[in-house]
Amino acid sequence: MFKNAVVYRLTHEFTLDGETLHNALSKQSFTPCSGVRPSSFGWIPPIGNEDAPLVHEVAGYFLLCARKEEKVVPPSALNEAVQQRVERIEATEERKLPRRDRLALKDDSLAELLPRALPRSKQILGYIAPSEGIAVVGTSNSAEAELFINCLRDSLGSFPVVLPQVQRNPSELFTHWLNFRKLPENFSLGEQCDLLDPETSATVTCRRQDLATQEIVSHINAGKVCTRLGLRWYGDLAVAVDKDLSLRQIKFENPEGEEDEDAIAQLDAAFVQMALEFKRFLPALYSALGGEHIPEFTEA
Repeated sequence: MFKNAVVYRLTHEFTLDGETLHNALSKQSFTPCSGVRPSSFGWIPPIGNEDAPLVHEVAGYFLLCARKEEKVVPPSALNEAVQQRVERIEATEERKLPRRDRLALKDDSLAELLPRALPRSKQILGYIAPSEGIAVVGTSNSAEAELFINCLRDSLGSFPVVLPQVQRNPSELFTHWLNFRKLPENFSLGEQCDLLDPETSATVTCRRQDLATQEIVSHINAGKVCTRLGLRWYGDLAVAVDKDLSLRQIKFENPEGEEDEDAIAQLDAAFVQMALEFKRFLPALYSALGGEHIPEFTEA
């Protein structure tokens, strides 16, 4: 259901029920961009029409959806508008405009063009798992994940979370696994990795490639470290794990659900399968990385 994910660890016990959570999110419901407002971010129903609840609760998990909308003025159009203003003023006043005046004209031109700019939007799914003490945002973009979490904070007044903290350096362990091809139990190498030379910043990107080859070992012996590693877990889950522990290109080898199910039933099946798989996979991953430092829960 999520192709990518950023995982957060809750530092306080999450005790809200679905109805209370919906009411809190409604304070930050999505409003489209208008006028000179360049962007908007807010909550929309994760399923159904615009009148559906802002929270979809399944098996104790709370599924949420945010919409991000931005008005984008092409740089070429903005530069052209600024240049036209500059030429008009310089011709009228017979003087060369200084840089500070040009910058002010850029702001004025942007304000003029924004109301006519076409918005582009993106939906970002996420869920809260109170019993597991995590929140998962379905994106590979850390800035988008933070927007999602900050919107939750604005809606709830407080939503204290941290990124997972493991005892070992992920890059060091990824490099070790590639070099010696000995992975923790139930883990095996996938088909992708990113390698980085810390001294020169040279990179090697491997995709759809057998990682258990001498070529990979040669790169490591030359001083490169692994910053992203493709893994398989139990043969059911394929995922690339970044050095910051974000998950990319998530793929379930045996997806559940039937094609003839209705849309909501299909979504529920996919969501629950993913959430339950993450419930097992994430502790195993963090354990393989030396164990996670989990903050002691307190009531918010």
